[in-house]
Amino acid sequence: MKINKYKIKLLTILFVLMAMGCNDNEFLLEEPKTFYTFENIFSSESQVDQLLITMYSRLRNFRTTNSQAKGFSTDVMDAPEFRIVTTFGDYSRVNPESSEFSTTYNFYYQLIATANTAIYAANLDEITFESEEKRAYTVAQARFFRAYSYGILAELFGGVPIVTEIATEPRFDYVRESREATYQYAINELEAILESLPETTAQDGRIVKGAAQHYLAEFYLGLGIETSNPSAYDQAVKHASDVIDGGTYALMTERFGERMNEPGKDVYWDLFRINNINYNDGNMESIWTFQVDFDAFLTEDNQSYLNYPRYYMPVYRAIPGFDGVAEDAGGRGVAFYKQTPYAGDMIWNDPISANDQRGAEHNIIRTIIYNDPNFPELFGKEVPQEVIDETNAGRGWVYPIIFKLTTDQFVGLDQGQNRSNLFRDDYAIRLAETILLRAEAYHRKGDNQNAANDINKIRSRAQCEVMVTAGEVDIDFILDERARELFGEECRWNTLLRMGGTVAVDRIRKYAMHEITPLTLTFDYNLWPIPQSVIDRNNDAPMEQNPGWVNR
Repeated sequence: MKINKYKIKLLTILFVLMAMGCNDNEFLLEEPKTFYTFENIFSSESQVDQLLITMYSRLRNFRTTNSQAKGFSTDVMDAPEFRIVTTFGDYSRVNPESSEFSTTYNFYYQLIATANTAIYAANLDEITFESEEKRAYTVAQARFFRAYSYGILAELFGGVPIVTEIATEPRFDYVRESREATYQYAINELEAILESLPETTAQDGRIVKGAAQHYLAEFYLGLGIETSNPSAYDQAVKHASDVIDGGTYALMTERFGERMNEPGKDVYWDLFRINNINYNDGNMESIWTFQVDFDAFLTEDNQSYLNYPRYYMPVYRAIPGFDGVAEDAGGRGVAFYKQTPYAGDMIWNDPISANDQRGAEHNIIRTIIYNDPNFPELFGKEVPQEVIDETNAGRGWVYPIIFKLTTDQFVGLDQGQNRSNLFRDDYAIRLAETILLRAEAYHRKGDNQNAANDINKIRSRAQCEVMVTAGEVDIDFILDERARELFGEECRWNTLLRMGGTVAVDRIRKYAMHEITPLTLTFDYNLWPIPQSVIDRNNDAPMEQNPGWVNR
């Protein structure tokens, strides 16, 4: 039976509003026109699954389009000069009322509200599932999203109110749990669902056991940092090892996929080509992916796409003699986001990056070749640096192409697309990140040799000439390696804030793209602020603000 999506969407919005504590006068006191209730709106397994699909879709859209989720205005990424008014790094404008904070906070609570609804519906006796195993898997997926959301909130905001039931009336008395308790709740939920999650699934993009184990490693790391309890690092190593050494996943070390025979490329390049992203595509390091489909984009939601070519690619068309919308421009870029000098140059110019394939010309395209036949005297020649500098003056919109974020085989050009969007699936978790989590856990345990061994697994795949030694491993090196391997994939804000202390602010000040950042970042913080709107709305109980943000 086809689900009535409008009923589900309407009810879900109601749940969210109630969970967030809307004012009484926001609910119209009139006789209802329908009789849908929590008890009767769900009547089939497919309706419950639609709630899961909603969560998969919303998280994909948030993780792939939200600039803060990608690390905007951290040490790795910011706006180029001509878009400096959009930078999140001007701390004269950043305060608890900034929309960036409320957007993220509210998104995850909306995800939690939908997860609570799905858990409630899946456990209704009157809904018949294909099997009890299918019911258990449905509940496990919903609990995963709830646990994931609380773990992310703990990393970014610290302790937050934990809501595990559907809200049936407005509340204004939410109380923050500690950061430790919030991490622990996420951990308990993930551990509870492990046996209900499959090792692999035929349906690309669905949650598998490895995804839960990966986040267990990440959240145990956060818990260990928060509590200084070394047993938490042991648990992080354990859960990461279950993924790394469990026999299901492996780093891709040989070329693979539809374009594996193209010369001058490598396996890292292959990792980001269309039809190479999923485990079922033969990609053994793919743990969890966001599903992107051109046909769905055309016929359903107009949301199934990656906007990376538009937002992350440079404006090469500003160079006379270069056709800036051709494939070798990375797409029709408008340069909203640009790698910082740290991520674009420093980590690659370090001697330890000698021969690192991740920084090779086919993975980070730094050379610009004139390609407009209307300029025959220039065609096929390299654009001189002085021309690039002149074009860039005061703008900063010409910079290297991070090829993992684009393609040279765009989809849909005959159906109205203009090389602004990328239609391929995207990684939520790749094994390389799990390995780097375990390396960090080993380092925090004081076992730098095993930390180096893990880091060198990544570096060996990248054909680096230099391997890291135990004596060279520290948090800065781990963050450098994450930037080399995971730029544009990891949630960099989560990584930096999870590490506690002044790691985030120290690196942002040191590696900021714009002078305005260290000039205005005159205070320390290791958490984002609780949105002021949330504090103001919680009339019946005090909700403390995070240190560093009071009276800002």
